[in-house]
Amino acid sequence: MFSAAAAEIEAKYNAERDKRLKERPQGEDQFIDLTRSEKFKHLQEDPWIGPDEHTSIPSTIDVTKQIKYLVCGAGYSGLLFVVRLLEAGAKLDEIVMIDPSGGYGGVWYWNRYPGLMCDVESYCYMPLLEETGYMPKYKYCYGPELRGHAERIAEKWNLRPRTIFRQQAKHLQWDADKKEWICTTQFQGDKRDLDLKLHAKYVMLAAGQLTHPKIPVVDGIDKFQGHIFHTSRWDYKYTGGNSQDAKAELTNLQDKRVGIIGTGATAVQAVPELAKWAKKLYVIQRTPSSVDIRNQRETDPEEWKKVTSKKGWWMDRNTNFSNLLHQKLPAPEVNMVNDYWVINNPSYCTAWGYDRPLTPEELPQYIQTLHINDIPRAERIRKRVADTVKDKDTAEKLKHWYPTWCKRPCFHDDFLPAFNQPNVELVDTDGLGVDRFTEKGVVVGGKEYELDLLILSTGYKAPGGLGVSPAGRYNVTVIGKDGLDMDAEFQREVSTLHGLTRKDFPNLFFTGVAQASLTANQIHNMDTYSNHIVYMIMNAQRKANSGDVVIEPEQKAQDEWGDQVAANALGLSGMAGCTPNYLNAEGGLDKMLALGPEVQAKMMRGQIWGRGINGYIAALKEWENEGSMKGLTVSA
Repeated sequence: MFSAAAAEIEAKYNAERDKRLKERPQGEDQFIDLTRSEKFKHLQEDPWIGPDEHTSIPSTIDVTKQIKYLVCGAGYSGLLFVVRLLEAGAKLDEIVMIDPSGGYGGVWYWNRYPGLMCDVESYCYMPLLEETGYMPKYKYCYGPELRGHAERIAEKWNLRPRTIFRQQAKHLQWDADKKEWICTTQFQGDKRDLDLKLHAKYVMLAAGQLTHPKIPVVDGIDKFQGHIFHTSRWDYKYTGGNSQDAKAELTNLQDKRVGIIGTGATAVQAVPELAKWAKKLYVIQRTPSSVDIRNQRETDPEEWKKVTSKKGWWMDRNTNFSNLLHQKLPAPEVNMVNDYWVINNPSYCTAWGYDRPLTPEELPQYIQTLHINDIPRAERIRKRVADTVKDKDTAEKLKHWYPTWCKRPCFHDDFLPAFNQPNVELVDTDGLGVDRFTEKGVVVGGKEYELDLLILSTGYKAPGGLGVSPAGRYNVTVIGKDGLDMDAEFQREVSTLHGLTRKDFPNLFFTGVAQASLTANQIHNMDTYSNHIVYMIMNAQRKANSGDVVIEPEQKAQDEWGDQVAANALGLSGMAGCTPNYLNAEGGLDKMLALGPEVQAKMMRGQIWGRGINGYIAALKEWENEGSMKGLTVSA
């Protein structure tokens, strides 16, 4: 039973959620995906390269010949997949990477806003640290270092001669006669003669979670006459500073009125830097984030020696972090990361998986326990706001009123103190969002705020969404056997083997997230996916004694995997009833659940793996150790 105080807090949570759902019932339709918008495509153009860069194909790539391994994506996910392929015996000249950007890094290529840093410990987050021998400069590295690490990986494994930049895969078609994929790409610019047609034996859709920047659908956004950009396309020509400096000097803003829409993970990092330079900064908020302690610090070389003293330390550290996050029992004796992701955070497991099995009878008690255990943490974070922000009204509006797991938690040392600066003003929309845009600025609560610069810190489309296919995540049309469209097939039913491949789409692999793991550290996921996909490909080739094989899951194996996913989905039940955000498809999850048992059953089969990433890894290892490649059809 809830205490009276806890019941009062829960009532406040429900009221805040209901207010947002009432005023914004459109769910994900209240946002525009910039990657699919003609009207606003200028807001997602690449600001980091010139029009004549990367207009030729590396001389080491012959696009007229079949590519053995085509990797769509050159971020950390694609890099991991290529490195794991090479480690398993693939030859470099068998691999081609393509990416719509002008460089390596994925989200770290695009995101270059001031203050950018990883929100998970660098020692866990940065891939291939053990293999490169690199020591991160900070416990939580800044954007330039993260982007530089992607370049470091590409250099170490000599990937640049095998990478074609500024090419977006737009259409993939399975050719059953030639047993290959035909990939039509679109050059990211106006030169249509640079579009390509590629032929590939195996294709990997290596999309990360943050690939589709979005902006709100608000009246008059195209009328605003000031300067405007999305945080994922920062305009340093306007603000001053440069993308190589984590703490850029935004000197051009000293006489500017700046508005930033959003107080999510991006804004929490960018606001302190904007506050240093803007003449006036308006921070426009719909729903506050929970902002906990960061304790940023430089890496101590002596500490680093201890961290890296044992072979396999990177995976050991991630396993330890995930066991704590997903509430594994018995709990690890040592907390290796020891930050506020895993200090007194007993309830966040419901967002990404609870390590233990649950029965329907246990569910009510489980959910109540989640709420009861989270309240002390949430109250401490709200007290931190009150203790830090001097203006009581501002402090009250910056407090989050929802269970901590309902949005990705934030951690920062300088965000809250920024609101004590005289040039910074919080414009709280009370959950309603911006009323409209005008030629001069924005209107909130009937009041116009005149702006010289408007920054859209409005995030990205949900990585999975409801029925979103891997093709949709990568923004490519995928046509498999017998003309089957991947988007339509995933709308009909989420059905995969291990969340990484699907029947009727042979030799095609993707990076979750439905029916696969999801955790706070996305690189732990991506490394897991890459290792397992490479295992499947290489063992299929060994089984057939040929590198020229067709790999495809059986329907029975997919059904059995879906049964396991559904059986483990109860641990995710705490996400129901959350305030709208990208993790629950802006409230779409609850709408779907209200449609009845049949829809609920379908949704449970399409969930992420509900027992946490380490439970997912254990399931994959059990499958690998069985040895027969059960459920995969391998043919020459």
